[in-house]
Amino acid sequence: MSSPTLEAYLAVLYTDEAKRHAFLQAPQAQALLHGLSPQEAQAMAAVDHIGLRMAAASFQHKRAAHGSHAKPRRGWWRRLLERWR
Repeated sequence: MSSPTLEAYLAVLYTDEAKRHAFLQAPQAQALLHGLSPQEAQAMAAVDHIGLRMAAASFQHKRAAHGSHAKPRRGWWRRLLERWR
């Protein structure tokens, strides 16, 4: 069971503390509000809440550790190739 809507909602839950808090208060209702099917909403209601919080904290820590280097800068490949010439 994986749809683009479900995957997008999971990304929101991992990155948005307010939406994650609302989800943890009423999982099935919040999942339905975000466009998930009734079956997906029911499955989301059974998600491990502690695991969700731990994953979100881990992702937040990784984003903070990488800072501005999380995405390659423009021209990165060009500079790399010039080194090998």
